[in-house]
Amino acid sequence: MQTITLTSKRRAAPNLFVLEFTRPEGWSFEAGQFARIGLPVEGADPLMRAYSVASAPEENVLRFLVTRVEGGALSPRLTDLEPGETALLDGAAEGNLLPRRIPGGETLWFFATGSGLSPFLSMLRSKSLWEDRKDVVLVLSVRNFEDAAVARELVDTAFPGEFTLVVSTTREEEDGRRGDLSGRIPALLESGELEAHVGKRITPEASRVLLCGNPDFITATRAVFKARGIVSPRFGKPGQLVAENFW
Repeated sequence: MQTITLTSKRRAAPNLFVLEFTRPEGWSFEAGQFARIGLPVEGADPLMRAYSVASAPEENVLRFLVTRVEGGALSPRLTDLEPGETALLDGAAEGNLLPRRIPGGETLWFFATGSGLSPFLSMLRSKSLWEDRKDVVLVLSVRNFEDAAVARELVDTAFPGEFTLVVSTTREEEDGRRGDLSGRIPALLESGELEAHVGKRITPEASRVLLCGNPDFITATRAVFKARGIVSPRFGKPGQLVAENFW
């Protein structure tokens, strides 16, 4: 267990905070992995939770997106921290949402819901991602237009370079405002609307797919891709898709 110090806190949305901590010397991770961070509890074991790292391996800080859940055990305490105060970092980085697990392909597709965006922010900032990829498409599903604006700002801050960002909203505003598309990702894939918008087909030969989000999203989206022959690597057999639950 190591101590990390909060160096920066920014409120990106009413419930969403961007927290930056010092990075302990020698603590390494790959873009896409998560860390277990938390706080001490008097008279009990520390309270720890897994959060995907949103900073790149090349950076000397650890950045996390933390959704504040009122009444939650940890997130209110984490987001109440002020710069100079400390938290705990437990063990090594973990997780298998790694592009290197699915080599090949011409286009890398990232699909995320909500705070599942975090590991993809890390990847976008990572130099290794851009060494052998021709195209990157990030597809993010959020609730409404305000959430879409927040997501765009977070992505632009992470990496203002050349890639395709598609934000889909699941709820349309009364005034008609919405994201680039409207609807949930599995339905947009089945209808062909997403690929028509991007101008690319997702195929086993040309595409590699990474999913991060709530379990229902992962299950439904996996099923759509399985029908196309896009599956996860298993027992030494190569695949085209990796996924991680995040909620």
